[in-house]
Amino acid sequence: MPTVKEIFLSFLHLGTTAFGGLAMVEPIRRRVVDQKKWLSQKEFLDGLALCQMLPGATVVQLATYVGRRLQGFRGALAAAGAFILPGFILMLGLSFLYFKYGNLPWAKAVSQGLGAAVIALLLQTFWQLSKAIRRHWLDLAIAFLALLALGARVNYLLVFLAAALSRVFFGIKLDPLNNHPGEIAPGPQTLPRSILAQTFLSLIGLAALLTGLFHLDRVLGQMALIFIKIGSISFGGGYVMIPILQWDVVDHLKWLTLRQFLDGILLSYVTPGPLLILAAFVGFWLKGLPGALVGTISVFLPPILMIILLSPFYQSVKEAKWMRQVIQGILAALIGFLVLVLVQMGRAAITDVKTLSIMLASAAALIILEINLLWVIAAAAVCSLVIF
Repeated sequence: MPTVKEIFLSFLHLGTTAFGGLAMVEPIRRRVVDQKKWLSQKEFLDGLALCQMLPGATVVQLATYVGRRLQGFRGALAAAGAFILPGFILMLGLSFLYFKYGNLPWAKAVSQGLGAAVIALLLQTFWQLSKAIRRHWLDLAIAFLALLALGARVNYLLVFLAAALSRVFFGIKLDPLNNHPGEIAPGPQTLPRSILAQTFLSLIGLAALLTGLFHLDRVLGQMALIFIKIGSISFGGGYVMIPILQWDVVDHLKWLTLRQFLDGILLSYVTPGPLLILAAFVGFWLKGLPGALVGTISVFLPPILMIILLSPFYQSVKEAKWMRQVIQGILAALIGFLVLVLVQMGRAAITDVKTLSIMLASAAALIILEINLLWVIAAAAVCSLVIF
């Protein structure tokens, strides 16, 4: 059995090379199953399935699961923290350079083309995620109705709740996500007192964190609340966080301009680790290093706690078929949300034929040719310097 230090160092190395989001699942598997023999293949795949059922960054949750299985609570925090740390440090440096030198002519030129590349990245995200809702008209209907509601400025939490309840109500009869129509397996049974106590203490801890931050600085408290909320509902990982975060920090609170938000997304894509590290960019702009720390901790803490608390009861969780309907409904609503964001961001980023050309070329490279993301971004940056 590895020590906490060994777990930390191993995931620190993995986090340093963690480009590509879900593409990091296989390197993690090779490290903990094939090389280190810390987990069996079945144990690893069980953990991966659990992570995919819960909101948050899948690879961070997977690191948390591995650490939890190996060394309990301390191992979970060591693995998750080590995996996030390299991306957080790099994002801090990039955020400092961006906000200090982002107004230079060459930086503006690069930003124009890379903004168009971000739209292509979002198109790729839409293409990949939408595969999950193309199979049945019910999901397409939920996505379309969610798009209409969000376009009418209905609060997105209400939209997600309605989508989840609709999928449970109609989906069980019309399109059950299992082989037994109409059957709903029982959810988790009564939990041991220790788990109930841990859950209660976790909620108390989150409430105390928010209260303390609001008392210290209202902006820090608001930011923590937003990121805790996002970390708790972002089924599908960091990709689906983008429209939710834009709704809060760009449209409502006006903390960032849409151009700054686009550039922050780009920096998140080229930074190792999960896309949710965008929280550090937002936090740094608002409150410097303390803001970056608060944003990062707030967005990752809820999904990490979910894994720590639920992993002992995985069998019960995975057999709760109603939960699969809930997740499918939320995912469908998120697809509608993503369409709305694509339109809004597209208006800001695609301003002429040049930016349209860069966007189309980037989208073709990513979706059709499946060229590595970093090569596409590098090409877009060079083209931007030449064109603009």
